[in-house]
Amino acid sequence: MLKKHSSKYLLKKAKHYSDNFNNRKAITYLDKLLSLDRDNLDALLLKGLSHAFLFEKDESLDCFNRALEIDSNNLNVYLKKGVACYYLEEYELAISAFNKIIETVPDEPFSLNHIGSCYLYLNEYDRAFTYFDKVLTDDSENTDALLNMSLYYNELEMYDESLDCLNRLLKINPCVGAAFLQMSNVYKNKGDYPKAIECIDNVLKQNPNDLMSQITKYLLHAYNGEYELSLNGFKSISVSDFDNHGMISMYYSYYGYALEEMGKYTEAINIYDEYLRKYDKFPTKEIEEQKNRILNKKM
Repeated sequence: MLKKHSSKYLLKKAKHYSDNFNNRKAITYLDKLLSLDRDNLDALLLKGLSHAFLFEKDESLDCFNRALEIDSNNLNVYLKKGVACYYLEEYELAISAFNKIIETVPDEPFSLNHIGSCYLYLNEYDRAFTYFDKVLTDDSENTDALLNMSLYYNELEMYDESLDCLNRLLKINPCVGAAFLQMSNVYKNKGDYPKAIECIDNVLKQNPNDLMSQITKYLLHAYNGEYELSLNGFKSISVSDFDNHGMISMYYSYYGYALEEMGKYTEAINIYDEYLRKYDKFPTKEIEEQKNRILNKKM
């Protein structure tokens, strides 16, 4: 009884830290749980995801391999493995995991949406469209598919079509923060920065602590010529408070873009160098490209 109570407590604490982008702390609680119950599937799956958010591929996949040894027929294991591989940018592995679910439940929308998203990141646009369209054919009000279809059109610079998907989504559910965040991105790409900021404010009204929206808004302030608001915003964020690789790379990337927009090229390079020095185990390609673009301008 005590062991069961302790396991529930440790898992609850781990989920709390994972939800707040503190994955290293989550893993410490999960390791304690697994020392009590080495076959606890929930702990293994969350630990695998936490390692993925830290971009620790081997450690993440080890957790899912262990989970599959325990229960190779558990579809939730394949689902969580697919999500982890998606965040690890191992899109082919993610597709393979989600296909295990589709083999059993052919119309399962979460997996179909994620397979489509993987193909989108692989620049296989026709295949991505096929999966999103299949979900919407089965359920025209599937908000995840509408959001993904918006991303698809945005990638192809078909901004009106992208906004149409988002407007359809918000008619179904006006409280989907991700829709406003994506809408902000579309307006940014169209060069309508005040409208983009307005969309971000809609997200922050719902959740003032939404980190992704905060970072996006500070970049938009720079594009809108509001340099002081942008700089103060980025400086107000303590990167040491979270350890999600996607969020950290977004912070440095957007901060660098903002500094470039202000003509502060030396400061931008310093920001990129800080990321490359501190987070060399995270994906570096985009940051390196941003830095090299500035260096090439100076030559």
